[in-house]
Amino acid sequence: MPSSTEKGLAGSVTAVTDYVKTRIKNIDIFDESYQAIEAKTNPFYALGPIFYLVWFIVMASGLLLMIWYVPTKPEAFDSIFRIQTEIPFGGLIRGMHKYGADAMIIAATLRLYRMFLNADYKPGRELNIALGLISLLLSMYSGLTGYLLIWNQRAFWATKVFATFPTYMDQFPVMGDFYQPLVKSLHLGWNTAEVLLGGGAAITQETITRFFSLHLAFSLIPLIFVELYFYKKAIRRVPLNWTKRIVVIMMLVIVALILPAAQGRRSDPDVTPLPILSDWYFLGLYQMYKYLEPVVATEITLVIPISVILLPWIDVWVTGAEKDISKRPLIFMVTLMGFLNWIAFSYLIIVNIANIHVDPPYWRDALFLMVDIGIFLQLGLMFMNKDPIQSLKNAKGALVMAIVGLIQGICGIWYYFMAKTEIFFDPMLHAWLYSLCRPFGGDGLKKAEELVRALWSVNKEYWNYPFVLDPENIKKMGAPVAEDKLKELAAACQQPAGLDWLYKMIPTFTPAPHDHYFGQVDFMVNNRWCFDFVNFSDRMDGVKQPTITTVYPQPIPELDWLWMVAGFIVFAAGMYGWAKFRTAKAPAPPQAPKVPAATAS
Repeated sequence: MPSSTEKGLAGSVTAVTDYVKTRIKNIDIFDESYQAIEAKTNPFYALGPIFYLVWFIVMASGLLLMIWYVPTKPEAFDSIFRIQTEIPFGGLIRGMHKYGADAMIIAATLRLYRMFLNADYKPGRELNIALGLISLLLSMYSGLTGYLLIWNQRAFWATKVFATFPTYMDQFPVMGDFYQPLVKSLHLGWNTAEVLLGGGAAITQETITRFFSLHLAFSLIPLIFVELYFYKKAIRRVPLNWTKRIVVIMMLVIVALILPAAQGRRSDPDVTPLPILSDWYFLGLYQMYKYLEPVVATEITLVIPISVILLPWIDVWVTGAEKDISKRPLIFMVTLMGFLNWIAFSYLIIVNIANIHVDPPYWRDALFLMVDIGIFLQLGLMFMNKDPIQSLKNAKGALVMAIVGLIQGICGIWYYFMAKTEIFFDPMLHAWLYSLCRPFGGDGLKKAEELVRALWSVNKEYWNYPFVLDPENIKKMGAPVAEDKLKELAAACQQPAGLDWLYKMIPTFTPAPHDHYFGQVDFMVNNRWCFDFVNFSDRMDGVKQPTITTVYPQPIPELDWLWMVAGFIVFAAGMYGWAKFRTAKAPAPPQAPKVPAATAS
């Protein structure tokens, strides 16, 4: 017979399998499950079919445009102009293609907001948010790749700014190559930019060729999979009557006739337009890039979609099966925060009045404090509910919100040190990890820190000492090199330390005289962690650094203390709620009335 442990494990596997199967079964690609009831009374439930209908219009008009469009640098702009002015109905076809793509993005965006406000991901439909987000992202990136094909001035420079941002992924923790990584680097950032642009950071003929192919792929390949899905499920593709279909088509025709798609000026790589503006749906993102360091902006760009995908699960943990938006203030405030930030950022970049040095504390407060208000309103509803059974359920929700507050508090700590030192996540993480290992470093690590400070103003490549000690490389550098100190540093890297056994197991992944690290000191120097620690600690201590005129540590903007402290207040409130709710006593089940015993006759 199987043991109790084996039974428990089998039960857990079965529960996980059933959980996943239920969510896969409940997938709605284009709101097909709501057409029988909701779509008849609520037009927002027709957004899925409208998206699919417009998708076909965009594909059909795009295929017609391909007849006359020439995807080359000399001919792209002229071929668009020819379509617009010489081809019969060419302007209408191009307008329907352009405004149809905009309509797809609008429909996908409104559909996501509807899902959150109406809790369409309950019960067991959390994956629909991910699919809705994917449809929006595919529409946006299809629009981005198509935007360059016009080859006008605005599109050229917007693409140049946006498509080079993936290179900053090479500065991400662990995986990047700006510092030698703990795992073998895939050069993900540079390779992504190479795939997109074809010529490094330059916009070349390869770029327009790749964008043309990606523009088609982002639309055609997903459409094939969707068609296969509908065929297998035997689902009606566009459950709209012909009157509604004609209304949607005529709306695109009228807009295309009244507002012909813009042609703009031919691209000029030698003249930078100010401000550089993308198409309307990326404006808010461009403004965020202006406010933040590129690597931080790139990290946040990846965090945003991950957060959107996680929100349905957070809402289910907090509010259970509740769908009424008035009883889900946390999700309402998060949704409102995202919408207002996008609108505000888009407006600021259009009017070009934003001050990137003064504005950030205001929008950081708005971002975090709106979420905090939602959490406090949600906790207030929980405390007002006196049902003991519901109180027990609320314990998990309070704990989840406490974790959200703790994450905000940790972000506040990270921001505190970042603002003080102007050092960002990756090098700061190295400095903190270094400080944990520092007590085991011995005299070799102390010597290395002294040499790092001495070499800083002379040779900025010192951490990769096998490279700089090569005489040929020293000649190529053409700069003064403190060779004697570099040799001292090389000797210090071979000194024993307490964690040598750990670091000797890590391969170097880089050309070097040795195929493994000598030990802890060698790893810390060769991967720049020693420099990151010296740089961070000196800035926090106010030490004057060579070649740097800025005085550290920098002050924290007073407004930022609001959201930094609020995170820990939310954490404390959530933990108090968790402790209070979990001690609630459920009422005892009713007992059956006692039946008197029969008496003997």
